[in-house]
Amino acid sequence: MYLRRQFLERIAPTSEIPSLFEPSIALGSYLYDAEGKAWLDLVSGFSVANIGHRHPSVIEAIRLQSQKYLHTTVYGEHVQSVQVKLAELLCQLLPASLNAVYFLNSGSEAIDAAIKLARRATGRSEIVVCTNGYHGSTLGAESLRSDSHGQPFRPLVPGIRFIVPNEPGKLAHITTRTALVITEVVQAEAGVLALTGDFLRGLREQCNRTGALMVLDEVQTGLGRTGHLFAFQKHGVIPDILVLGKALGAGLPLSAIISGRDLLRTFTSNPALGHISTFGGHPLSCAAALAGLKVLLEERLTERVSSLETMIQKSLSTIPGLGVRSEGLLIAVELGSHQSLWQILNSLFMQHILAEGFLFAPSTMRIAPPLSIEESTLKEAMEVIGRLCSNN
Repeated sequence: MYLRRQFLERIAPTSEIPSLFEPSIALGSYLYDAEGKAWLDLVSGFSVANIGHRHPSVIEAIRLQSQKYLHTTVYGEHVQSVQVKLAELLCQLLPASLNAVYFLNSGSEAIDAAIKLARRATGRSEIVVCTNGYHGSTLGAESLRSDSHGQPFRPLVPGIRFIVPNEPGKLAHITTRTALVITEVVQAEAGVLALTGDFLRGLREQCNRTGALMVLDEVQTGLGRTGHLFAFQKHGVIPDILVLGKALGAGLPLSAIISGRDLLRTFTSNPALGHISTFGGHPLSCAAALAGLKVLLEERLTERVSSLETMIQKSLSTIPGLGVRSEGLLIAVELGSHQSLWQILNSLFMQHILAEGFLFAPSTMRIAPPLSIEESTLKEAMEVIGRLCSNN
């Protein structure tokens, strides 16, 4: 009780009602409390723990790097081998045009960097963004929200134009005044609303016609979450700038913008040091990320996603009144009301199962387990959720 009391007094709050869950150890698909009781994590720390918590390979990589050096200087000056190796592997996994990486600390910071890069490279200022998207909470990222959440923080970044996703007619709003178009491939916080291949291809074509840069935010969907290593691969659309975060660091803070070498070089002049970071691409984070990415590939975790998604769909889609949307292991379960959502979440919490909601879908439950979760464990959890939803 003392620790919780100090938490409430000393740790700046983000919500009026924090969960106050007190983890002691995290391992695989589970968090363990101070009494050693296991809690099943069905949200992966909000799509961070794609390979599970504290994978042994990641822990060993962090240990080895910690024996060499931690921080040496600001980002982009010293040749740090672990940064180079991680960038090289990422670029090998991506289309040839995405051949250089700028490492940062968080998804929000990476979004801001992408905005700066596109404005600097094009000499334009307008930003086109899809309604109901979520791109982070820095001032730049906050400005990309189409709801009223950012109003208390005004003035926000000017020059934002919103378009409705999956309506091809709205693409005409992308013009020669537009510096960048930024969108998620799957709008996670809207309750897993996927952009269609036709819309994304049309967006790509309109960017080509107008000279605007296409930025895809895969902070939540990247690194296997949707059943593809990167969600854009499903549609054969290649962005000018790719934004990664969350799962990239395998549990440590790390994000990245990935683009072409020539485009990223525009940060070096007019002005010099166009974007700088003290801790971006921290060696410990890069060591964890490199090990985590190798685990994802070597254990072929992305290949498991489709069958697990199908199992979840079969388990829940037959329950009357329940709506299920999914893109791989990013699942939205529509429960009909906000009250029903919190009743289900509280009931799951009492059974040591951790699930969550979405920012823009107040009656919808989030299920996003580690890609490494045992199928039998996930099936049992779906049975519990199914019973609770049937009785709700």
